[in-house]
Amino acid sequence: MSGRVLVIGAMLFAVACAPERVEAPAAPAVAAYAGSGHLFVWAGDQDKKDSDFLAVIDVKAGSTTYGEVVATLPVGATGTMPHHTEYEFPAGGMLFADGWLGSLTSLIDLRDPRQPKLATQFKAVGEFAYPHSYVRTDSGTVLVTLQGMNGTYGAPGGLAELAPDGTVLRTASAKTPQTAENLTWPYSLAIVPGKDRAVVALAEMGMPGKPYVTNNQVQVWSISDLKVAATVDLPEVAGGYNVDPAEPRAMADGSVYVGTFTCGVWRIEGVTEAVPKPTLVHTFPGGTEAHNACAVPVVVGKYYVQTVPEINGLIALDVSDPAKPVEASRIVFDPKFRMPHWVAADRKSNRLVATGNDLSWALVVKLDPETGAMTVDETLPDGVNFDRESWPHGDSGPAKVHGALFGQ
Repeated sequence: MSGRVLVIGAMLFAVACAPERVEAPAAPAVAAYAGSGHLFVWAGDQDKKDSDFLAVIDVKAGSTTYGEVVATLPVGATGTMPHHTEYEFPAGGMLFADGWLGSLTSLIDLRDPRQPKLATQFKAVGEFAYPHSYVRTDSGTVLVTLQGMNGTYGAPGGLAELAPDGTVLRTASAKTPQTAENLTWPYSLAIVPGKDRAVVALAEMGMPGKPYVTNNQVQVWSISDLKVAATVDLPEVAGGYNVDPAEPRAMADGSVYVGTFTCGVWRIEGVTEAVPKPTLVHTFPGGTEAHNACAVPVVVGKYYVQTVPEINGLIALDVSDPAKPVEASRIVFDPKFRMPHWVAADRKSNRLVATGNDLSWALVVKLDPETGAMTVDETLPDGVNFDRESWPHGDSGPAKVHGALFGQ
């Protein structure tokens, strides 16, 4: 194991101070564009005295309230550490989101985006607990990764399949003869369209006061019978880029990229074969310490966009040939937008949203679909500031954000 082994628990649970209040340079003007009308940001009350909440932000092109928080939904739970939402806006408008420390799933009705409603909440998912990531299957059900059992955090975790209304359909343990019990931490996942396969990365989320365990394994699951079909060991490489695989993403050619916290990008080929093949195809700067770990990526057209805290920004790879990705561009954020961690795409426009790792900002970025060049949205150069006193639901004070996505 190399010096790149991360104390990832410290990264995910560190409480960051509010960013400095300095002005960001304006981005070059670009043509007007269409797109989703709203940005949804999952937020936790900073002092943990008031309810955690979902914020709804107006991002309709040309709106006089562009960039303003137009609605909020307190979820009636405090100090849960709102973490992952779904990566893509769900077709039915019912959004799954986790409150990690509370082992809590909130199902939020966004069919009327300016009047969000809490549809249901639950902690147990069958015998499993501590949900992390949610992804829709080809049939519209939801697969969720879980890192605890019987109400307690700890490996081995598992997967569950949920109906769109949150009903538990099936659960299965991720433990197999190829995985040590204390290494079986389903973290995040990607569905491979049309192939009855999900690729699941095994990386521990981390819990305060508990030792963190690193891993280098990825699982390929058969969705139809919810079983592990193959276990892939990422081979040791110079620089330790195989440590802690975290975020899989399906590619256009049927292969899957798996990003590691140590800033490696592995391409998994042959997901339907008995022995899928992993190949290291790219490395990003950083990944040596908790503060510069690479986290959430997104695939937009021919680009794979990665959050890279080491440069305090995003790097876009041209993945026209997934076997040979080439850097297309990078954007370095103003210092007040520290530690970029989450990124998601507006599938109706050329916009991305980035957030910091449990910090108090969200930033809209534009991605040129031809060149991959990225610029800060010129109509919102200061982003959306969550270090404020008042919200539509009341004067609950500053909040920290994590998951975010466009929709409606």
